[in-house]
Amino acid sequence: MSTPDSERDDLVAAILRSTAELSAGRAAFTQVVAERFGLAATDVECLGLLSSEGPMAVGRLGELTALTTGATTRMVDRLEQAGYVRRVPDPADRRRVIVEPVAERTLAIARAFDPLDAATRDALSPARAEDIRAIRGFLEATVAGSRDAIALARAPEAAGIAAAAGGTAPSGSSAPVASATQGRLVFVTAVPRVTITSDPALGRDLYRARFVGAVPSARVRDGVVTIRYPRFAWFDFRTRVVGEWLDASAHWRKDTTDLVLNDRLPWAIELRGGATSIDADLRGVRLESFDAAGGTGKVRLTLGVPSGVVRIRLRGGAGELKVLRPSGTPVRLRVAGGYRSATLDGVAAWAGGRIDTPGAEAIADRYEIDVAGGSDRVSVTAVDREA
Repeated sequence: MSTPDSERDDLVAAILRSTAELSAGRAAFTQVVAERFGLAATDVECLGLLSSEGPMAVGRLGELTALTTGATTRMVDRLEQAGYVRRVPDPADRRRVIVEPVAERTLAIARAFDPLDAATRDALSPARAEDIRAIRGFLEATVAGSRDAIALARAPEAAGIAAAAGGTAPSGSSAPVASATQGRLVFVTAVPRVTITSDPALGRDLYRARFVGAVPSARVRDGVVTIRYPRFAWFDFRTRVVGEWLDASAHWRKDTTDLVLNDRLPWAIELRGGATSIDADLRGVRLESFDAAGGTGKVRLTLGVPSGVVRIRLRGGAGELKVLRPSGTPVRLRVAGGYRSATLDGVAAWAGGRIDTPGAEAIADRYEIDVAGGSDRVSVTAVDREA
């Protein structure tokens, strides 16, 4: 007699077989297309990545195709000679070169996949919208997991160490300052645990990042660092039940994102999709603004002396916000949407969730902190500048 667990195991096994067959089938179709155009299968895969992901450096292409640096360079050379790609200066750093597809040449290759795409559309036609969303989520998570597996497989020694520690091997990225005069850090999607610091030793680097777990894409243009995680690359759950914030991410993958910023530039920081937790030590950063949307779990900000009016906004609510600022720094605090406690230097906010340090509205250099969507606990505290 079968049990629910055994039936589920059988279904999962069947899905694994089907995804393997799907992968093999697409690989075979890619080989057919490649032969038609006189290319290698990896050449066609490369062109597909450039079309979907946009122009990128040779090193990034190597990461996504799992080719060595030498093999990736030779592939790009072949495609450039055949007129399918071209090397152009990176807009973020004219000293670097990126690879972009030549649209008029790659269009015919893209159209060659129309029959395969049509077969997929036909297979999905009976499915309901919610079923399609679930399938999409499964496939995106599978793609993210496969990229993690590739990264680990290419670094077996690191993978062994990570496995022994019960984690995953770290990955990283960086970019030079180039001609940028100000920095902007943008997380387009929801992110796991984030730490942000600064380091004067970065020198000519605009930023450095270290990722553990799911590896996002990181792009830089004119000082704007854009980080995007694949959907469902990591599990996150932040919500309120009967006024309590729940965070189930602790029971899932220990994904982390560690960012180090160049402290010679002013920075604006933006998180558009929320985060499980944010721990930002910005004492060495000339902060222009901090904006987090989409809801966050725990947020800890350690701030330096402001220059002008620096706005800190949390939209979508937060489980806990703790702000540490230098003694004597004026603050205006507003909390909307309900809260359990909101204090400024130990003094509770008055009606409407507002409280200011004395005379803050008349002082040019100050922090204005706005929390919308509710929060369990908000505290803003002054600390000694040497602390």
